[in-house]
Amino acid sequence: MSEFHNQHGKREAPGGEFPLAVWWRQHRAWVAGLDRGAKLRYRLFQVLVVVAIVIIALYLFLRSWMKLPEVPNLPGTSLNGPGSTSQLQPGQTGDVSFEGADLPNVVKSGRKEGYYTFLLCGKDVVSGSTDTMILVTYDTKGKRINAVSLLRDTMINTSAKRGAQKRLNTAFNRNMGDKKLSEKERINNGMTGLKKEVSKITGVYPDFYVMVEWEAIGRLVDAVGGVYFDVPPGMNYDDPYQDLHIHQEPGYRLLDGRDAMEVVRFRKSNKNDPDYVSLGDVGRTQIQRDFLTAVLKKCLTPEILLKLPTLVDIFMDNVDTDLTVGNILAFAQLAVGMDVEGGVVLSPMPCYGVMYDKASLVCVQEKELLAIINDGINPYLDEVQASDLQLMYKKSGGGFGVTNGTLADPAVANVPAPKPAEPDEPDEPPVTDPENPGTTTDPGTAADPGGATDPGAATDPGTDPGTTTDPGTTADPGNIGNIDPSVVFPDPSPDIQGGEIEDTTQAAA
Repeated sequence: MSEFHNQHGKREAPGGEFPLAVWWRQHRAWVAGLDRGAKLRYRLFQVLVVVAIVIIALYLFLRSWMKLPEVPNLPGTSLNGPGSTSQLQPGQTGDVSFEGADLPNVVKSGRKEGYYTFLLCGKDVVSGSTDTMILVTYDTKGKRINAVSLLRDTMINTSAKRGAQKRLNTAFNRNMGDKKLSEKERINNGMTGLKKEVSKITGVYPDFYVMVEWEAIGRLVDAVGGVYFDVPPGMNYDDPYQDLHIHQEPGYRLLDGRDAMEVVRFRKSNKNDPDYVSLGDVGRTQIQRDFLTAVLKKCLTPEILLKLPTLVDIFMDNVDTDLTVGNILAFAQLAVGMDVEGGVVLSPMPCYGVMYDKASLVCVQEKELLAIINDGINPYLDEVQASDLQLMYKKSGGGFGVTNGTLADPAVANVPAPKPAEPDEPDEPPVTDPENPGTTTDPGTAADPGGATDPGAATDPGTDPGTTTDPGTTADPGNIGNIDPSVVFPDPSPDIQGGEIEDTTQAAA
């Protein structure tokens, strides 16, 4: 190529033509001179270079978009994210207000590095209440997930008068606020109120919330190609009012989305079913925990990465959360390679059954819950103590109290008024025992299943058969300080823990 030098000694193309244009003309001439095979190899090389550039650009974009969220600041806690122990300065209140609710003291001890907590909720399609609630802790450093199911019927310290309104699952709706607010604002308000109640029960204030519509369960299962699950027997239930029909064959099999929705919503069989089953809230949450483990196992397989666009679409349409899609994908990226069998632990909430105002409720067993919380769920540097909890408990002589707090509804401290005596029935003649002709049985005694004695009276976990005096009188406001509720009353027997008294105030499923 002919060239000449300018006055500064630099080479220029003839006529002052731009060097890049000269190079491009020469490059095209070189390509034109290649044979067919060389041209194909060259074109393939060009495609690979372009693909590599796109992948690098996409990776850099995702790296900037997929990032872990910042943990919200609470009063008196860290301002600098997980692992920091710096405190808020006087006058600063953090991101969450705690009027009317004391923040557990353990929250102020600082955070373990890499720990994030979530309140995972499933919203009932009829009432809109959070009938499924799971407190989840994700240890991103140790690649472990620990969670505990919080029963919807857990009794909370609230001023609401009706027994059904003292359930944990009512906190969301009660705190949503004015209907003139936007839907997002109302959901945030409701979840903030629910998270405060969860912090009283567990000592852990959840960092984030994820509230799932039931429809998302079915779509998610269909998107991942179904989930294998061992379906328990007896799942036959029909509720025309909810247009809910559950009919599932028992056994280990592949469930599609519709099957999955029926399984996780099942609570009891039709009353006329010969194989009648009543799981109650305790049994239903056990099935939900088992099913969630099966879904996690499927979602952590490598091939699921190819279905991320579909999963993101489902997430956007059916989930309300204070996390971004980028946050969710960042957590998912860290979960790659997690051992689901050994790295995911979902525990039931230890509890015992009680009745208040005709509502079937449960109270938390303190010692057992503390053991679960401090074994992987606690994200704080210090251990959660009994003094961090505010638990409702049934007093040995009747009525209820609350640990480390004052009853919001003082009426629950009182022993329920006795029911009016019913008219005496005519005496029935004694029945002769055919096995022992010399003995007779009074049909009204407790030995007779159909007699007048209430079989539930002897198994009430809050009643001490050997005590006739209530240690807390009817004027007891319930503020008894730091106690162990299991000392006030005997632990319930296993059959009471696992069972449920039928509640006629709510829908069956």
